[in-house]
Amino acid sequence: MNHNRTLPATILLIGTLLLSGVCAAAATTTDPIGDFAFPDITELTVTVSEGDLIVVITCTDSLIDRDIAGAVFIDADQNYTTGYYNDTGSDYVYAYSVIDIVYTDPIKSVTINDDTVDSNTLDVAGNQISITIPLTMLGNDDGDMDIFVATHTQFVKALNFDRAPDFGVLNTLNGSVRIPHPGNSLAGGTIADLAGDSTSPDMTGLDVDVENGIVNIVVTYNQNVEPDDLSYGEDLTGWIFVDADQDLATGFTNTEQAPPTYGIDYRIEYVIGRLTETDVSITKIDYESDLTESGFTQTKGVLLGVPYNDATFKVVANQVFLGIPLGLLGYDDGNMDVVIDSFTLYGLLSGDIDSAPDFGYGALDTSDGSIKPLLSCTGHKVTITDPAGDSSGFGLDGDDLTGVAVCSAGNVLLVTVAYSSLSLDDGAVTTVAFDTDQDPDSLPDYSFIYSMYEGNLGANIVGDFGEGPDVRDATHLITMLGNKMYLSIPAEFLGNDDGAMNMHVETAIEAGDEDLIYDRAPDTGFISINGPIKGDLNNDGKITTSDAAIALRIAIGTSPYDGAADVNNDHKVTSLDVLMILQAAAGAIGL
Repeated sequence: MNHNRTLPATILLIGTLLLSGVCAAAATTTDPIGDFAFPDITELTVTVSEGDLIVVITCTDSLIDRDIAGAVFIDADQNYTTGYYNDTGSDYVYAYSVIDIVYTDPIKSVTINDDTVDSNTLDVAGNQISITIPLTMLGNDDGDMDIFVATHTQFVKALNFDRAPDFGVLNTLNGSVRIPHPGNSLAGGTIADLAGDSTSPDMTGLDVDVENGIVNIVVTYNQNVEPDDLSYGEDLTGWIFVDADQDLATGFTNTEQAPPTYGIDYRIEYVIGRLTETDVSITKIDYESDLTESGFTQTKGVLLGVPYNDATFKVVANQVFLGIPLGLLGYDDGNMDVVIDSFTLYGLLSGDIDSAPDFGYGALDTSDGSIKPLLSCTGHKVTITDPAGDSSGFGLDGDDLTGVAVCSAGNVLLVTVAYSSLSLDDGAVTTVAFDTDQDPDSLPDYSFIYSMYEGNLGANIVGDFGEGPDVRDATHLITMLGNKMYLSIPAEFLGNDDGAMNMHVETAIEAGDEDLIYDRAPDTGFISINGPIKGDLNNDGKITTSDAAIALRIAIGTSPYDGAADVNNDHKVTSLDVLMILQAAAGAIGL
């Protein structure tokens, strides 16, 4: 993948001159006329001269007696993975605003990285904005940097603005325009949603594509969704769930479909209406949090729009348009799983939520435009029942177990726990205990513990994960639906076990420093799960060259780990395992 693609923009390298012994370089790029109402950029010129970075933004119309604002995003070290604001690549953000005052001079406000600087660094004359920034304010940079600018008329932040260059960054010395992280331009897909399947809001389509390092998302509704056309209480919300790495094992939540299939890394949240106004943000994991580092998960919100970043959001008639830079999605390649839920305040209270794809049908896979289905059993399913009403808690706190079902879906263990009744205000704690070494005399090797507190469902897995904490957040691996809990547990959460294990489920309530056990399933003994047939990687009940091909992909890292491929039991998959599977397929050896 080329991360330094040069755009075919209209670029003029003005030249390099020697002025008073100081290198002066100027670069210019043009911007289409009419691509923004006001201020509409037509040209951006950048000069590094005598220790200053000089930025001149030329617009189509006069800027005199007008309110304007904008920002200059400066990547001083030309490293798109660093920056003042997370995931923008900009080490310095020069933000400015000019408020026109009748009968007196305009009020200018200027900051660099939120610190106030001399307003004389900004000058507005005619149709030009001139900005002069001493390099001493930019870490004494050598002047070789990448920049882009944005102009608008908002004074807190702007989600709709003109940008120059339209995509990528302009280099101050050689005048090139490039996209630091273009992503996969082939990624994308479209979903048509049935009109009339929801009272309000009613989505009819979702379109996603990746171009020039931007994820473009268009949500189409069956009705006008501009704020002025919405009544109070009909303020519209959209949650776009993004599994950026297409890996269930990572993320902070799921799509609430059963069983959990997508580990959601980012949730793009937008609101439209008179009460909520119009805004958008991203929720993601806060990896710098002490709580996250200790094995639990803490999230944080990311503001979108200038001056924080160049994400865009606008509403036109019955459509919502979002442009999310890949940097805000962890510099993903654009291949991701996407689901959207949309609802109003009234709809949320009544449970009327529209989803695309429809709830229970999976997610849009942008790598090929297909609908990726939910996980389903690929191996033998083990099911037990437990007598209803045998809980010492009398079934009042989500404590009365009625059944457990277990099967595998490739490298994921699917567990369904059924109760006589279940609601979000129940107080019982459920533990699913896994004896992966099948030693009945030892404590469980891993315990999946979940509970509901103040209406929120949370889960953790406790066990030996090698280096780091002995607990991992597992909230994204569980879904509550009706009177059942659905767990999807990747093999890495169970020590990449071979799949053969004993397990049981118990409910309890905390009583002081101890747990008071309410119910157990089975009442005595364990649920025994046989591991997959060694070497049978496509679960067809036999070992063939197809299994060897899968093992080879695992060995070179293009497919996820599968314990059934570790036929020599050295806890890794190598070319030796591939050779042994080939020999077994030919009948030369047994596994």
